Amino acid sequence: MERTLRQRIKTIKEIKNQHGMSIPQIQDIVAEHGGYVSPRTMYDIFAEGSEEKNFHYQSIAPIYESLIEVYGEDYTTDDVAALKQMLKERNRQVDDLLIQLESKHDEFEKRLSIYEERKNAYERSISLLEKQLDQLDRLLFDRDRMLQQLLDAYIPNQ
Repeated sequence: MERTLRQRIKTIKEIKNQHGMSIPQIQDIVAEHGGYVSPRTMYDIFAEGSEEKNFHYQSIAPIYESLIEVYGEDYTTDDVAALKQMLKERNRQVDDLLIQLESKHDEFEKRLSIYEERKNAYERSISLLEKQLDQLDRLLFDRDRMLQQLLDAYIPNQ
């Protein structure tokens, strides 16, 4: 992607130099074609050594597309080659992202399985503890009842 952006910067600089255009003229052409690039970005793109800087595709595309549309007879083969390279790079990126997505999905499924097993174990533990509490409640109730019976039997009613 960077290589094609650098190539596009070189191409638009060539067009600018070949046709003796100023940056405001290029801005007008871009605006006529429905695009916009800020003046600061425009000056940065046309600055000396800008091919080595990192620009967003969205900054270069309106300039490139407008200039190619107006002056592009000599540059269409570069455009096709650049687009093919960009498409190849994008396809590679999509493939990489799909592999990452599958990996993340597998990892998610493993974690989900572990969490479901833990949840089921906790639910079983809770159920067992509830049963033990019920049994303890019954034992305490029985103990209290027997104590009351003993008290009633040994202590006469007053």
